[in-house]
Amino acid sequence: MIARVIVFNQQGKKTAHQLGLHHTGTGALELKLVMDTETEHFAPWLFFFLRDHGAYIETTDPVAVAAALNLSPGEQGIFKVNA
Repeated sequence: MIARVIVFNQQGKKTAHQLGLHHTGTGALELKLVMDTETEHFAPWLFFFLRDHGAYIETTDPVAVAAALNLSPGEQGIFKVNA
């Protein structure tokens, strides 16, 4: 699965940050922001905050991303892309 959050800087330049889908110990899906040396939980509040500032998520599996964020399928700001 491909997933990335697209954010814009003050000059309007677009930057993509990789997201990864992980299974928790209970089997639930969790979305994580993938960095060079570690991963960080990508929480729903962060998605909403970034979306309010023009960011969005591109993914090959919008249903899985929405589920990992505990959101309804078709949530605004999550877009399907082809691999």
